[in-house]
Amino acid sequence: MGIDAINSIGGTSPVSRVETHTPAPSGTANFASALQRQLDQPRAEIAQIRAEVSSLRDGGALRRLPGSQSTVDFSAKPPASAAEVQMLLARQATGDAADPFGWREMSRQVGDSVIGPGYGAMFERQIQQESGFNPDVVMGQRKSSAGAEGIAQLMPQYYPHVNRTDPGQSLHAGAKSMQQYLTTWNGDVRKALASYNAGLGRVQSAVNAKGAAWESALPQETRDYLNAIVGNSRPVFSPATGFGAASGLGAGLGGGLGSGLGGVLGGRAMLGALQTPLAGSLRSLGGFVDPDR
Repeated sequence: MGIDAINSIGGTSPVSRVETHTPAPSGTANFASALQRQLDQPRAEIAQIRAEVSSLRDGGALRRLPGSQSTVDFSAKPPASAAEVQMLLARQATGDAADPFGWREMSRQVGDSVIGPGYGAMFERQIQQESGFNPDVVMGQRKSSAGAEGIAQLMPQYYPHVNRTDPGQSLHAGAKSMQQYLTTWNGDVRKALASYNAGLGRVQSAVNAKGAAWESALPQETRDYLNAIVGNSRPVFSPATGFGAASGLGAGLGGGLGSGLGGVLGGRAMLGALQTPLAGSLRSLGGFVDPDR
């Protein structure tokens, strides 16, 4: 039965009936009340679905990632007190010193599922540089000087329908943006990362003005950002084939792509190749250390 048909039942016009002198059953009012409650429930669910669809169209993220095991119920605003932050953190604690709240694993999963198989390790490196997985930053207790919030450092004006202090929502929205930037730049990871940090318009202007030397037109902050995540490498990424080196654009990862890898690296292999030449850069930059960046 369609919604319009259902609405007609709950309308103000009475249903035609045969007039008799038999008194109406005493339970008629209760039946009408029960029927109205049954009708209100699907209407509320439909309204919620419409709101979710509208949020997605405006750049928002799903309330919960498919398959997510999270039991944390985040509100639409950052936790109000240190005690509330501690309570939320305690509920997410994994007992793993390397990933105490599971956010690193979450970032890899989101990178692989949203951007493409094999991208998760790179997305984890990016989020390390964005927030450092610092609980105060993730929970919205600290913001950047520009006002970016949460684990993926999203700007409120660009993500108004995303709960930026929910790690799942924030990572999902950030990954969707990276997916779009990679599509715009035909898989050029450096340009996509620069777009995430400095803005797509600024990167497009730099490319138009400087061509192959486009990075020289970027702010120093963005150049440091690229160096911390990918060093001097110029990887390209395709969801179908994984990582490779942009033809003619550089020596490759760690001073050259190994011939045994066939010029293609994916996921953990990409991360391993980047770790050695970049071990010092992350220590010196420290990821998200000073909110006034």
